[in-house]
Amino acid sequence: MPVAAGFERVAEEFAEVVAADAAGAAFTAFRDGELVVDLQAGHRDPEGAEPMTTDTLMPIFSGTKGIVATGVALLVDSGAIDPEAPVVRYWPEFGAAGKQGVLVRQLLSHSAGLPYPAKPVTREESMDNRAMAEQLAAQPPLWPVGMTTAYHALTFGWLAAELIRRVDGREVGEYLRAEITERVPADFWLGLPESEWPRTGRRWRAADYQVANRLNTPEALAYRDKVYGNPPTLLGEDAPWNTPAWWTSVTPGGGAMASSLGMAAVYSALVTGKLVSGRTIDRIRREESRGTDPGTGRPLSFGLGYELQDSIETYGPEATGFGHSGAGGSLFGCWPRLGVAFAFSPCLMRTEGFDNRSHRLLTALHTCL
Repeated sequence: MPVAAGFERVAEEFAEVVAADAAGAAFTAFRDGELVVDLQAGHRDPEGAEPMTTDTLMPIFSGTKGIVATGVALLVDSGAIDPEAPVVRYWPEFGAAGKQGVLVRQLLSHSAGLPYPAKPVTREESMDNRAMAEQLAAQPPLWPVGMTTAYHALTFGWLAAELIRRVDGREVGEYLRAEITERVPADFWLGLPESEWPRTGRRWRAADYQVANRLNTPEALAYRDKVYGNPPTLLGEDAPWNTPAWWTSVTPGGGAMASSLGMAAVYSALVTGKLVSGRTIDRIRREESRGTDPGTGRPLSFGLGYELQDSIETYGPEATGFGHSGAGGSLFGCWPRLGVAFAFSPCLMRTEGFDNRSHRLLTALHTCL
């Protein structure tokens, strides 16, 4: 049954969202570990030939960071990582160029001053996670550490993945597969095998889609282009995320593929204590940084790798919400106070700030509770 009794309002809102998009989408929710909503509709390809299904794997963009952050949370929970420790305790080379005092919590909360690689990077070069981490370890921060909160759109993934590798020994894709997705279990892949390619869906831009820029100044636009254009990702006319090269890249800042059900299942396992203790949940969602992104003007609030509820209510009408959004309107997260986890995965990419789809769905969900 796609919707449990009492959650019919969510299905009504979802139908309106899909009809307005004229494209595919999926929305999933758990309450106290029980699946209460699992909705899919529309088509998962621009041609309209393939239907969206419960096992459709979509590019989740920065939703990937939330699962990588969950991998770090496991190591915090076990005591293998201390968020108050300097990064160099686990990764000595990171201390180059004046970064000896950067703390793990600063690295994970987008306040370490490394929002983009200083040197030009091709897409092919960016698929070498170790090489990207080495490059970031060698470069100085753009500003004094802890002074500015700035979204590390891709660099967060390389930094967090290397931290995991230095502590655990495994590459990030292998680690997440063994410690999270096989344990939950969840249909999430960082490094998608060819056997799963027939299940993939596509994301495509609305006619007016752009990487949002509330500031709209030459300085902000130039900065934004460095964050999203080195290596080229969201900028440009092509859609690299709809190619096997992207699906197999193991890019920890935005390259994962997952079903809506799989993403919600991970957050459900997190919020119900299956993956980490309640004490760790409180720690990972404690605010570590807050500010306005210098490139997009978006309000930011971060815990240990997770986005926290913000002034524009990204996580709906619930103050305890946290998780991670993805480009174009996707959203994955949870409401720990209510024991709820959710995932929204649309095919049509809309511009942030002009897209209320996830907020409509989360408001309907909250009302049903």
